[in-house]
Amino acid sequence: MKWLLLLFIAFYSSDAKATTPRFAANQMQSTSKSISTINETIVTENYRTGYSYSVSGTNIQVKDGSVISPDATYTTSQSTGKVSFQWVTPDLPTKPQWEMVPNSSDFSIMENFLAPGLDAVSIITRNQTIETVQDSVTLFQ
Repeated sequence: MKWLLLLFIAFYSSDAKATTPRFAANQMQSTSKSISTINETIVTENYRTGYSYSVSGTNIQVKDGSVISPDATYTTSQSTGKVSFQWVTPDLPTKPQWEMVPNSSDFSIMENFLAPGLDAVSIITRNQTIETVQDSVTLFQ
């Protein structure tokens, strides 16, 4: 009989039953915030690789045998990074020679020579701050 009672207790205690969890209504909330800062500087350099020669005036003319435009002379090659270049400049002994128009009383002359080289530099500085906020709410019922 003891065996029967022991057997009965063993089978009764191993009887498994499904349990369903019970949750009360609730919520979960989360907030995520991200801040990014971007600082950049843009430098632009403009180079003039050739030259400009101009003349203006009144009661002047080119001397006989003189050309109106000077011959070009190339400088030695230079390179910056992967770019190779040469400056183009006038051969100054071949620049035009000017004289006054005969029988004129007043005259004016203005020669302008613009050499090759750095023409302009632009510097742009930008600072950006980007802020992102994400809120999330999850409801349990």
